[in-house]
Amino acid sequence: MAASRLDRLVTLLETGSTQLIRNTAAQQLADVQKNHPDELFNLLTRVVPYLRSVSWDTRTAAAKAIGGIVEHAEKYDPNATLEDVKPDTNGRNDSIKEENGASLTGPDQLQLSTLDVESILTYGKELLGSAGKQYDFKLAGLNASERLAHQKKTLTSRLGLGGEYIEDDLVTEKDIAIRSGSFSAPGLPKLDTGVSNMSSQADEVLMKSPENLPPTTPAEGEMSKRQLNMLKRRRKEELKRDNKKFKYDFAQRRSSTSGGATAMEADVKPDIKQEPSENGNADYISLDRKGGDDESKVVSEFKGMPVQEKSSLVTEAEEEGNEWPYDRLCEFLTVDLFDPAWEIRHGAAMGLREIVRVHGEGAGRQGGKTRPENDRLNQAWLDDLACRLCCVFMLDRFADYVSDNAVAPIRETAGQVLGAVLQHLPASSVHDINRILYRLVMQKDLKVSRRIWHACHGGMIGMRYLVAVRKDLLFQDASLMDGVLECVIKGLGDQDDDVRSVSAATLIPVAQEFVNVRQNELKNLISVVWECLSSLSDDLSASTGAVMDLLAKLCSFPEVLEAMKENAEVDPEQSFEDLVPRLYPFLRHTIRTVRSAVLRALLTFINIEGVDTKGWIKGRALRLVYQNLLVERDDDVLKLSLEVWNALVDALARQGPEYFRQEFEPHAAPLVALTVHPIGNSRHPQPMDATLFLKPSGQSFAPLATAHRASPVNGASPPAKKRRKSEKSISTAIPTGPISHNIDAAIMQGDVDLVGTDVMIRTRIFATRALGNAISAWPMEERSSFFGPKLMPHLTSMYGSSQIFAAMALEGYAATLAAKDDLATNAAAELRGMVEEERPGCYSDQNNYLKIARAQCQQLLNAFAEQAHVSGNKLPVMAVVCQGEPEAGKNAFSIENAERIATVEFERLKKGLSSVQRMAAAEALETARLDAQTAIAEAKSAKLRSDLRIQSSAATALVAFRDIPKKPQYAIKALMDSVKEEESTDLQHRSACAAAGLVSQLVASERHKVVEKVVGNLVKYCCMETGETPEFHPNATKEAGILSLQKDEDIQDRPDAAKYEREVRAAKITTRGAKDALEQLCQNFGAEIFTKVPKLRDVIEGPIRYCFSGELPTGIADPETTTGQEVVDAMSTLRALVATLDPGLHSWVLDLLPFVATALQSKLAVLRYTAAKSFASVCSVITVQGFTMLVEKVLPAINNSLEVVHRQGAIECIYHLIQVMGDGILPYVIFLLVPVLGRMSDSDGGVRLIATTAFATLVKLVPLESGIPDPPGLPQSLLEGRERERKFIAQMLDPKKVEPFEIPVAIKAELRSYQQEGVNWLHFLNKYNLHGVLCDDMGLGKTLQTLCIVASDHHMRSEEFAKTGAPDMRRAPSLIICPPTLTGHWKQEILQYAPFLTAVAYAGPPPERSRVRSQLATADIVITSYDISRNDVEILLPISWNYCVLDEGHLIKNPKAKVTQAVKRLISNHRLILSGTPIQNNVLELWSLFDFLMPGFLGTEKVFQDRFAKPIAASRFAKSSSKEQEAGALAIESLHKQVLPFLLRRLKEEVLNDLPPKILQNYYCDLSDLQRKLFDDFSKKEAKGLHDMAGSADKEAKQHIFQALQYMRKLCNSPALVMKEGHKQYAATQEVLKREGSSIKDPKHAPKLTALRDLLVDCGIGVETTETGAVPTADQAVSQHRALIFCQMKEMLDMVESTVLKKLLPSVTFARLDGSVEASKRQDIVNRFNSDPSIDCLLLTTSVGGLGLNLTGADTVIFVEHDWNPQKDLQAMDRAHRIGQKKVVNVYRLITRGTLEEKILNLQRFKIDVASTVVNQQNAGLGSMETDQILDLFNLGETDPNLSITDGKEGEKVDADNAVDAEGNVKEKGKKGILDELSELWDERQYEEEFNLDGFLKSMKA
Repeated sequence: MAASRLDRLVTLLETGSTQLIRNTAAQQLADVQKNHPDELFNLLTRVVPYLRSVSWDTRTAAAKAIGGIVEHAEKYDPNATLEDVKPDTNGRNDSIKEENGASLTGPDQLQLSTLDVESILTYGKELLGSAGKQYDFKLAGLNASERLAHQKKTLTSRLGLGGEYIEDDLVTEKDIAIRSGSFSAPGLPKLDTGVSNMSSQADEVLMKSPENLPPTTPAEGEMSKRQLNMLKRRRKEELKRDNKKFKYDFAQRRSSTSGGATAMEADVKPDIKQEPSENGNADYISLDRKGGDDESKVVSEFKGMPVQEKSSLVTEAEEEGNEWPYDRLCEFLTVDLFDPAWEIRHGAAMGLREIVRVHGEGAGRQGGKTRPENDRLNQAWLDDLACRLCCVFMLDRFADYVSDNAVAPIRETAGQVLGAVLQHLPASSVHDINRILYRLVMQKDLKVSRRIWHACHGGMIGMRYLVAVRKDLLFQDASLMDGVLECVIKGLGDQDDDVRSVSAATLIPVAQEFVNVRQNELKNLISVVWECLSSLSDDLSASTGAVMDLLAKLCSFPEVLEAMKENAEVDPEQSFEDLVPRLYPFLRHTIRTVRSAVLRALLTFINIEGVDTKGWIKGRALRLVYQNLLVERDDDVLKLSLEVWNALVDALARQGPEYFRQEFEPHAAPLVALTVHPIGNSRHPQPMDATLFLKPSGQSFAPLATAHRASPVNGASPPAKKRRKSEKSISTAIPTGPISHNIDAAIMQGDVDLVGTDVMIRTRIFATRALGNAISAWPMEERSSFFGPKLMPHLTSMYGSSQIFAAMALEGYAATLAAKDDLATNAAAELRGMVEEERPGCYSDQNNYLKIARAQCQQLLNAFAEQAHVSGNKLPVMAVVCQGEPEAGKNAFSIENAERIATVEFERLKKGLSSVQRMAAAEALETARLDAQTAIAEAKSAKLRSDLRIQSSAATALVAFRDIPKKPQYAIKALMDSVKEEESTDLQHRSACAAAGLVSQLVASERHKVVEKVVGNLVKYCCMETGETPEFHPNATKEAGILSLQKDEDIQDRPDAAKYEREVRAAKITTRGAKDALEQLCQNFGAEIFTKVPKLRDVIEGPIRYCFSGELPTGIADPETTTGQEVVDAMSTLRALVATLDPGLHSWVLDLLPFVATALQSKLAVLRYTAAKSFASVCSVITVQGFTMLVEKVLPAINNSLEVVHRQGAIECIYHLIQVMGDGILPYVIFLLVPVLGRMSDSDGGVRLIATTAFATLVKLVPLESGIPDPPGLPQSLLEGRERERKFIAQMLDPKKVEPFEIPVAIKAELRSYQQEGVNWLHFLNKYNLHGVLCDDMGLGKTLQTLCIVASDHHMRSEEFAKTGAPDMRRAPSLIICPPTLTGHWKQEILQYAPFLTAVAYAGPPPERSRVRSQLATADIVITSYDISRNDVEILLPISWNYCVLDEGHLIKNPKAKVTQAVKRLISNHRLILSGTPIQNNVLELWSLFDFLMPGFLGTEKVFQDRFAKPIAASRFAKSSSKEQEAGALAIESLHKQVLPFLLRRLKEEVLNDLPPKILQNYYCDLSDLQRKLFDDFSKKEAKGLHDMAGSADKEAKQHIFQALQYMRKLCNSPALVMKEGHKQYAATQEVLKREGSSIKDPKHAPKLTALRDLLVDCGIGVETTETGAVPTADQAVSQHRALIFCQMKEMLDMVESTVLKKLLPSVTFARLDGSVEASKRQDIVNRFNSDPSIDCLLLTTSVGGLGLNLTGADTVIFVEHDWNPQKDLQAMDRAHRIGQKKVVNVYRLITRGTLEEKILNLQRFKIDVASTVVNQQNAGLGSMETDQILDLFNLGETDPNLSITDGKEGEKVDADNAVDAEGNVKEKGKKGILDELSELWDERQYEEEFNLDGFLKSMKA
């Protein structure tokens, strides 16, 4: 399996559905290299092709994998050992010549000093996205070496180094004619340029997958036009078909002809089961054969593990270490750097980056050279690569305009490669590279016709990496720094945006050093940066962010600010006053990061101390930042804006209130107007007045074109508003200046749908805070006169939202107020009126609701008129104008009018109708009335919401003014209603803070009664949400049971689901608000909270102490009492507040905690549930003391086997603890694991389920736990306990660490070492109450190992009981359930190995069973069969068993079978399954086994189906997609890991070195004429019908197919089995046979029988003795071989016996074992056969003889027929091939050619494949797994689906046929959308990750 595992990993690089999966695959590949250092080339060969993938993610994952692989490979240094080597004199000069001791460069290596930049820029072939050269016919027929040579040859000219490059286009006939020879007989490469003298056959294999081998063409060389076109077309197809078919070959220049086909043979795809016919159903009927005989013998030798094969890519040279191992690979990649397709260039660059980063030091070195020579070679190699990278910078023209910046992925990655090269280069080369890059950026000495920005950009990128990687040189060498600076300054002034962006980014990493070293340059640099900012023409400039970051970084150094001051003294235009306003246009930049960068820069400038640095802080800055607050949607930018605003106000206020007033006065009126501007509602926006907004230029905006958005339905897009920085007059709506985009259009238009009400409210909250600050900075005596008229009128505005904002502004003012003034006094009076007086009937911003209600009432009246024909004068008259409209009078239409029409008037009019009218109009009237009522309800709720918001805002302001009325009930009601009902979190939070403030003020004025009431209500509200705080009385009847389980899956049907949803939502809102208010209260009072607000303490402490001091109070469940609910609320409130309580009060909490611990053992489920959540929350806050109490007080109860409620409470507490603490639980995981583990097999279903879930979460954290320091303050006793637990974990995760177990009883057998290990493992399971499957290979002594542990446990229990008398150690019998054939076998083994145990076989017919029934409870071991355990389950149930062992436990694989259900009901302490084959057909069987061992461990059956079974099945379908294959592979992998600790499997080949091999071979025979005739008849008649039935789910159809298959199987055996009297052709056939003188039973018609005879004779069985009557010799008495003959059907067994053994081979002695032999007699037959060597054959049926028997007397196994289930055949073979067998075992399978039987064998192969992947050698112990894999051991999916006991509905899947294409249209079947054809687009985040400089530098250091 190893290879295919590897292939799966490699395939995941491409098919992984998420980046995480791909990266994990890459990581795992790196680990493979780490563990198997010799696999380097096998791994690289597999991974490198993925660098050519078209998918970005695949390429990056492949690069990651290569990086990881080479990191774990050894560095190459030929001089490491032999320091001084004599120069090589044996003439091996290779391509490196020393010419006159000059350079050591190879002939085609480029040199930095001589690189011709001009030629390359002038003549080089530009590298575009794709040059339309995907189909390069030239290369199509070449093999690897030829192609490499050809590409290298053309490279020089493509680089433009040989004059202008002329591309020779498509292949001409001449070319093909000349080259046809090389197609037909690949000879040696023609283009041998010293690149490779490898055999080209090897190459052919390597370069193409088998289907792509070149066609042979006529050798004459003449080809017709048609042939030629065909060839061209085929070449095109081949190349198009798959980029990945391109195979690299990295073997060195080697001469071996082995060709390395092994590593490369298959295309890297996992094997998919191929099924013969088109529709994926194998065709079982036809006799056509697709392949020849399977003549292969399968020999399984057991000589330990096979020796590793040598990778075919390791060459002689390399093994001797004569050359850098990556030479060949890098050659390929360097050529690919100039490939026409950008993806290939990108992949090649990433590959080079990874190799050079790690192994650059060794590049180019050779064995046998001295170190100085090698250093020169190394430098030459690196120089050459650097030259080529510079060429890429010059020629690459591919840029992707994906985000705000154009990203040039190739140049960027080439930059990274250059960075990797630079770290290995000497200073001289770095200077050379710098010179080339400098020329590219400056382009002043180059004779090029026009400036090439791509080259400039490329040069700048190179420069950026040079600066980052070689900081060391930069500051040693002034000339280098000068060059860089000149380039950056040139770049910042470049007209190309992207060049500017890279230039700014180049300087950021070295800003600090630069400032220290080059202070004299600072003035020039900073003025260039400012200049650059002011020339950014439009606000979509990509470089803005980078330039802004550079500015902010530079301005953080005092030296730079000094330089700016000096500049200002010289040039007034350089003063802060002129410079800073250049930043204003960026305040409303479209890119969020730019907006926050500007604000950060402004903050920096405000904080600069100095005389003339503050000149820019004026009214305009205030105005623009305030506008920011009004329109900014992003939270962080909003907070930053407020910070800047406050800093600006402080800076101005420091110069006196008057100065602030004169700056702010011109702006105050428009800003106040904008702040209190109303907000509309959906579809009825209230646009702001755009002319009140100021532009950065100082002008105001044009009025908005239209307030309402045109309805998109008509196709009109909303008109964009223009905001221009130009100062031209506004003549038309078309801007004439530089184009800018107004990102605030939607919010200025008041578009609630687009922006969201919450966002709008939040902006106003921030703006009102700012306004409050401004008012308090105003001169005190003028505040009232200036702001009063601007704000006060809005408190009585017609618009509700204006009233709210005006009140908020006053509150903002009150919050900063030091002493009361006139404005405060007047405001408080107004606000009191708002809280206490009646509210108006309607607000203008809500009146559209009223209009809708009026329209619906009109509809209702119209219905009376039109449907019921009521005359107009009887109908009431409605006012036309609605309240809230500007022209509304006192008689305007109001909500009361509407209600009157829908109720009183409706009834009056309805009464007046005649019965006919009433009948006719009933439906129409009812509908109209319902509509009217809905509209009225909406209008009323909108009005109430506004009232609530207005009154709570006013009350909040009053609290802030500390002006609470003498009768505070109105203010309290307003705040409490808001806390209870406000949907907006921001507004609710304000009310909660105000409520807490109000309580503080009431406490201060000693109004304790009011305080108690408010706090009491808050606590009650805090417990409203039943999801968090359960209701006591509805749950008071539940005693046993775990409420968390029912809570988590509370999916009962509600009578009115919508209403229930509404109620739940309302309760959530109330709880949120009240919790917020209580938390604020705790923060306000700190440690004094309980002395100041004793009510809060009483509400929590009182009920808890009262209920849990002793027994529960009697009558607590009485529906009349409130005690129960009070204690639930108390624990819930404690839980809500423990996190915000002052640490000084933690001791009070810890005093209460023992009572909560008592509650965990309460008999009521609801109290345990609340206590568990409460205890968990306390532990998460007061961790050390909480956990100490948990370990000492709570956990011991988890093992109380008598009280189920104690176990339930403890496990529930752990469950909530895990949920609350998340990763914080890490240091304590170890304490919880063992208690949880023990409960995974609890007798109570709920405990089991929760324990399993908890365990699955905890076990993932184990590997992380040990590295964590101890939490301070853990008591010593706990630390000691932890070491014990750690030891257990270590053993669980690695059976090799399991302590050896000394068997305390005398077992009469010498255990082999692996058997002792098995017993150790079983004892480990026993010790920790775990259960498992011992699935050792057949014949390794599972029975013996089981007897050892069962006997030992009986002994240890009796000793323990004698010592302690503990009730749970009383004697208990063990039960062994096995197939009926094996009951005798078990009894015999017990007698043989453990005679001191009393064993009772509860088997045989009922009378026999009833005789031993009385002994069941007293025996040590009871042995029974599956059938009897099913029939007598009621007799076995009452007994409490110690061990329950299922031998051949796979028999309970069907969870629905009665026997399975019966077995699962039995109660036992320990459960064990023995099975050599735990999976026979599909993985669902494994679920059933674990459902017996640890119910819930693999989730519910439904969860298991979805998570494992379905994906695995889907992935095996012949036509499964790569996604499905990946899902299948992942599912198999994760299932394997999850069951790993509980399965122990060892194979014979691993543990039995003394077991002889087993040889499997197929023995073919042909159909006889009669069989063939019957076959043909059958398939003609039945085939079509069967095909039609194959797909149907109809039971009868299935039955019919089954019968047909049975018919064919019998026919393969012998016509006599089917040709019976009822057969249609019976008579005719008999006639024919009579004429021929034979009968239907004649062996010649059944070739299998004659084949069997021949086979037996070959084995020397049944050979006639020469003389009759003579005494047989020893050889004749005992044949040299003895055979087991297996058949499926008893009928066939009869035929074998009567025809072959009695007629054809009469001298054979045989015994027979099938279903007709009584179960109790079967073991005797086995014993006889094993002990009497003269019995030649044993005839068996697979079902009876195939399980558990020990038949080592035979050494030949013959299968006359085969089982669909491969495991049954395997089991049967291993009857002979097991411990004790001394001879080679031969297994023969008789197969009739071309029939159903061959197909059965194919099917068997697939099933074995799945089984061995899930249960494989890794189950020999977790030691064979990496620890990080153990993390996903128990992954039960992100959510815990196994917490739901009921099956949920199937998740809704997207049906591909109903899916939409990229444009959002529903796809036609099979048709692609237009945009779907575009190749994959990706998001910019990938670029950010890939090209993040810090990340790159880290990887270099690593």
